[in-house]
Amino acid sequence: MASLRHRVRIAALQALFELDLTDHAPDSVLLRRVEEEAFSEEGAQFLKCLIYGAWEHRSYIDRIIEESAPNWPVLQMPSIDKAVLRIALYEILVDDIEQTPVKAVINEAVELAKHFGSDSSSRFVNGVLGTVVTRYIERDIDE
Repeated sequence: MASLRHRVRIAALQALFELDLTDHAPDSVLLRRVEEEAFSEEGAQFLKCLIYGAWEHRSYIDRIIEESAPNWPVLQMPSIDKAVLRIALYEILVDDIEQTPVKAVINEAVELAKHFGSDSSSRFVNGVLGTVVTRYIERDIDE
């Protein structure tokens, strides 16, 4: 059985994908995801953190993506890849509350990309995240 955090990241991926392609309000998307998945309070809080965090910081995160993958403008990037990267980069660069180890975030992102993206998504996501870690991370990747 998948861990709670893995299930939450899948729900966050689905929510960010929806937000990117529609004009739905983040509040309603979050509420629907929490109800459909029947998350515990802990799961619901983590989901809220990921959705709102990644969505509210998306201009900053997208700029980091474009700097790390200059041949792939964010507007032309597959929405699944973009959502996976937004979640991972939010967790790595912005989120000061959860403090998930960088390696765990990268592993989760690659797994999500393998499961939900195209054949090349996992390599692309891993490459972008590797570049970000090399360029921007001050904390130790082995935390």
